[in-house]
Amino acid sequence: MALTNFFRDRNGRICIAEAPNLPILAWAGFGAASMMALTPKYQQIMSALSKGSLIVWALLEAVRGKSPFRRTVGMAALAREVLPRT
Repeated sequence: MALTNFFRDRNGRICIAEAPNLPILAWAGFGAASMMALTPKYQQIMSALSKGSLIVWALLEAVRGKSPFRRTVGMAALAREVLPRT
């Protein structure tokens, strides 16, 4: 597979980025809310919702991404969120 094919969808169009979908918007919104939370309890809740939204987005990209590049980004994001950190 040529490197350019890595970035192309099934129709041959280059597909690196597209308009944000609901899970990625939720990730950004909950992430911002967690930074503005007034109590540790709400910060923790917003942070968990943000992480959950990112995991949903990563799963969708890994399984249904339009190009191999997008599927790889989804798998990398999923691995970062679910694998233990050292």
